[in-house]
Amino acid sequence: ININHIIFLHAFLDEWLFLARIDAVSFSYLSQISEGPMLKNLGARMRELRKQKGLTLVEIAEKTGVAQATLSRIETGVMIGTIESHAKIAEVIGVGLPELYQDIDDRAAKTTLGKEDELKKASTHSRNIRITLMTQQATAKKIIPLLIELGAGTETDKEKKERGVEKFVWVQEGSVKVKLEKEEFDLKSGDTFYFDASYPHQIINDSAKPAKVFIAVSPAKI
Repeated sequence: ININHIIFLHAFLDEWLFLARIDAVSFSYLSQISEGPMLKNLGARMRELRKQKGLTLVEIAEKTGVAQATLSRIETGVMIGTIESHAKIAEVIGVGLPELYQDIDDRAAKTTLGKEDELKKASTHSRNIRITLMTQQATAKKIIPLLIELGAGTETDKEKKERGVEKFVWVQEGSVKVKLEKEEFDLKSGDTFYFDASYPHQIINDSAKPAKVFIAVSPAKI
């Protein structure tokens, strides 16, 4: 057998085994990292781990064969690199790919589960009107969801938000009027209304039955 064939076969098997060690989850991650915050987070994560090991970009480049300019662009979030380059970098740093990718996707941190008992604690009640904040850590959100329960013959205070704030109203039960400046819009159960909340507005229940209204405010301004 030709020695060159043996060398080629060994090189091929080494490369195949190298790729086989890469977790399947890493491929799905790569497709998601291509732009935005995750790309920046990946670069910051690589830089953090590299510095923890006391390694320079020059040393990483020498050990991985990945160009120093490429490493710099990955760390600054300009480019993503490849699975192969990530795996080589991770190996030199002394971590696995799952650890390298750890915490670069912070979308899960933006999710909030609201349990009924907790939501009840976040409600206020006065003048036969109950307002429930339907999420926690409201100041960190881009949308504020509210549930307003209006007793018969009640109305909310008049409001006027700053410019750029919008509201979405969805009547869950009963019927209400949305007064927007001098106009009034009649809404019954199932109806919705979207408007610029910088105009003076209020919600009125002038019926003989209670009403329940879901409201979303964006940006988060209460």
